[in-house]
Amino acid sequence: MREISEAKIYLLTKDIIDEKELLLSLNDLLKILSPGIEKIDLTRLDELLANPLFEIYLLEFEGEVAGMASLHYMETLVKKSAWIEDVVVHPKHQGKGLGKKITQHIIEKAKRKGVKHIDLTSSPHRVAANKLYQKFKFEPRETNVYRLKLKK
Repeated sequence: MREISEAKIYLLTKDIIDEKELLLSLNDLLKILSPGIEKIDLTRLDELLANPLFEIYLLEFEGEVAGMASLHYMETLVKKSAWIEDVVVHPKHQGKGLGKKITQHIIEKAKRKGVKHIDLTSSPHRVAANKLYQKFKFEPRETNVYRLKLKK
């Protein structure tokens, strides 16, 4: 087995999109993260990559996309913050420290941009992910999270 130090993390940009292979990898990871989720297509991926407040990081290990995470920047009148989403490592690569590696990477990226805090949510059934976030000192917030579902 290779060392995780050989894992590469890179920012997904328009100039490195290989339509078929990359989209297949992204959709495989999204399905692992949220079974039943709608597939992403190249048009949607292009829209996301055009947003300067949104970054997708891919983790390459043993010659394939083994994981990913996204980082969303937000600014209000009083602070810069960020939100982490879509953190997932393919099951065949879980337990190797790759989730820790990509999480640390995106935290460092946010620090360099002057972010004061990072938020994320994680389903309680994702036990390993929740333990990982707690190791990074993420703490439960004392706030209510609300969602308004808008009709199309």
